[in-house]
Amino acid sequence: MIFYVLQTISTTLITALSTIWLVEETMINLMMSCSLMALRFACHPMMLLPMLLGTYYVIRKVWQRRRVTVEGSADGTGLRNLPRTPRIGPYRSVGSISSRSNESYECEVSEEETRRCS
Repeated sequence: MIFYVLQTISTTLITALSTIWLVEETMINLMMSCSLMALRFACHPMMLLPMLLGTYYVIRKVWQRRRVTVEGSADGTGLRNLPRTPRIGPYRSVGSISSRSNESYECEVSEEETRRCS
């Protein structure tokens, strides 16, 4: 009796593990065949030239987007690398909107107005 119970448990474990192993192996084979098919398509001699040209085009576009033209540069090229900074106004605390400080907006304020606000 104990022999049959142990045999049933071991058969069940071996069946479950072999099923999991088979599913895993099937998935690996499927992924390998798909990736090899994609590589076969991408590395085909007819596709290699358009892919290289597309890569060059994308890299060139990204490079040109990061360069900013500057009028009247000294070296005559007209291109200079400038870092892009966000154009956000000065920080204003989350206080009352009616009592804004002078730093809350960027404009010319006369001396009389600044004396009145203080």
